[in-house]
Amino acid sequence: MLTSNSSRRAHGDVVWYSKPWILPAAVIRTVTVIVVSILLLWLELYTGIASSGIVGLPVWAWTFVAFALIWLISMLDLLFFRLSNSYILRQDGLEVRRGILRLHSFVVTPSGFGDLLVYQSIGGRIFGYGDITVNSQGERETKLLLVRQPFVIADTMRDIMGKPIVRVENP
Repeated sequence: MLTSNSSRRAHGDVVWYSKPWILPAAVIRTVTVIVVSILLLWLELYTGIASSGIVGLPVWAWTFVAFALIWLISMLDLLFFRLSNSYILRQDGLEVRRGILRLHSFVVTPSGFGDLLVYQSIGGRIFGYGDITVNSQGERETKLLLVRQPFVIADTMRDIMGKPIVRVENP
């Protein structure tokens, strides 16, 4: 979300703040789990093993439980990823924060900015998300994953990070 000039002043110098946009990945993972589980259940029915029992439950029930657990773990992975990452673009640099229990925060300043790369998969093009890689002059690569509207954000980053900072000190 981009902020206007008046809200930039109200919130310090924050131009853009975001967390990874996990909704499209959650939809894709959910659809994948459903399709694979349906195919496996159909295969079990076709071969006739669906009604066989294992520890008191039929095989189709165990398949359902297994895929429900796979889906749950997949969703928890996305949730933890969202909770543990945040991206903050300020007038004086890009800050990336990672971690839940231990916070790892680093800043790329305009003076250290090298170049910027946007990657968008087919799913990203359909759902409007992508990955932004910021390379600094110190050969450090900073990845911002699952960014909503990556080309709009990349243009904003280029505008901010492409300008050198000039500081004037009081005598």
